[in-house]
Amino acid sequence: MDNKELKKKIRECNRCGFCQDVCPTYRYTKNEAAVARGRVRLARLISEGKYKWGEEDEITEHIKTCLLCRACVVNCPSSVITDEIMMKAREEINFAKGFNLFHKLLYRGFLSHQERLKVAGMLARFYDRSGARWIVRNSGVLNTFRKLKNMENILPMGLKPPLRSQLPEILKQVNKPKFRIGYFAGCATNTFFSDIGKAALLYLQHRGCQVEVPEIQCCGGPHKSAGDMEEAKRLAKENIVTFLKGDYDYIISDCATCGSTLKEYEELFKNDLQMKEKAQQFSEKILDLNKFIADYLPPDEDLKALDKKVTYHDPCHLVRGLEVTAEPRELLKRIPGVEFREMREADWCCGGAGSYCFTQQEMSAKILEGKIDNFIETGAEILATSCPACTMQLSAGLRKKSVKAKVKHPVQLLAESVGLV
Repeated sequence: MDNKELKKKIRECNRCGFCQDVCPTYRYTKNEAAVARGRVRLARLISEGKYKWGEEDEITEHIKTCLLCRACVVNCPSSVITDEIMMKAREEINFAKGFNLFHKLLYRGFLSHQERLKVAGMLARFYDRSGARWIVRNSGVLNTFRKLKNMENILPMGLKPPLRSQLPEILKQVNKPKFRIGYFAGCATNTFFSDIGKAALLYLQHRGCQVEVPEIQCCGGPHKSAGDMEEAKRLAKENIVTFLKGDYDYIISDCATCGSTLKEYEELFKNDLQMKEKAQQFSEKILDLNKFIADYLPPDEDLKALDKKVTYHDPCHLVRGLEVTAEPRELLKRIPGVEFREMREADWCCGGAGSYCFTQQEMSAKILEGKIDNFIETGAEILATSCPACTMQLSAGLRKKSVKAKVKHPVQLLAESVGLV
């Protein structure tokens, strides 16, 4: 989006206020600047020359506190693309002020380099499993550094070895496969939630799919959300070239953020004649794991009863990005013995929003508390969701409130039902 298009999109907002009813940040602040029409208005003031990008810290903060959850977009009578406007605004702020330290360390420093991320994962597992975590938590040192304490609380517990290290034991040849699948094992799945990836790979093979897991780069979603379009495009190019070499029937992702970002590669390269066609070929093959199983594989006759009370949280990128809502619920209801209980405001953001839980800790915590309260209300013992970032955030919320429940991806319950995990 160039500046001319930005101005055009901004002017489409008629300030009706429908966004107030669905915006999580407005719910907890009642601040007009913390809702879509307010944020768009701030961007308009800058685009019209009243201010400069990055000049006013308060304006920058309001732009950065947007969750990019798209709830306002799908509820807007004028279909104002607030999320894209905010990403363009962040890009302009980055151009004017440069990337902040957090962006340099996390996004460009680790997520842009898989080898560095691998080392970070090793350190996280050592910290979690060596007893260092217990020592740090019981020493009280984290009480001195509130932000660091909140970040440490979100770090998953019981970390398993990375998914890629387990692939030689997991992957196998499938006789007369129904589909040839390229599996996109994203950063969070590989590093922190390998049990999700393992369940997915085993279940897909169980259903007659030949699966390959190519070496990939980060999907670029975090960079794109932060307004780092240059790096998002670099990473996207590498992933497109890698997966098109495989000639797969479908490219499957278990992560809502990855899946939505991959699907939008076509839009990312709409003005790049060299990459546009390749990006289109790539994006056409992207499917969410839930949707692929629900729509392309017949009901599994091998499923055994689990006798669990389960509810489901809709990740923002899945429900409003890929428009996958019914399929995860259908898979859960296929499992004998599962009692599905719909959660109030299931499609509201949990406050994780990628790195939002680190960069906007106070607002994230308020949103998360409301989500956990809604879960408790259902009386369920399993909170299912389809995004590792949501899994991390929701698990931390359950621990904080001492709720004895587990967060699972629907495919984990399917794999458990047939005895694969």
